[in-house]
Amino acid sequence: MEKEEKQILERCGNRRPFTVPEGYFENLTGNIMAALPEHPVEKPTKVTFWTKTKVWAYMAASFVGLFFLINLAVNHTGRNQEAQMASIDSEVYSDEYIDSFFETAMIDEYTLYCSLTNTGNFNQL
Repeated sequence: MEKEEKQILERCGNRRPFTVPEGYFENLTGNIMAALPEHPVEKPTKVTFWTKTKVWAYMAASFVGLFFLINLAVNHTGRNQEAQMASIDSEVYSDEYIDSFFETAMIDEYTLYCSLTNTGNFNQL
């Protein structure tokens, strides 16, 4: 391997085998520009206030829409619960059901009377 390197150095010496043509770097920019295709120069777009703030406006609008959607869902379920409670309160129970309920509820007549009159004050009656 060393013999091959010595033979190459003897044949070529220390000179560089590649050379740059005369005036290459002086004309380099002009040659590159001549090789590029012609494109019309585009005017820069004008940045308006709306262009700067439209992302924030879209985000605010999405949050407002989300708020109303959640509010609608919560109120809709609340109305359903109120309607169900109203239908439960207006149901009529048979006397047999009420009698069996009071037998197992362990409520005396005085407590029942106070709860039916909605006084809630057991000591004053």
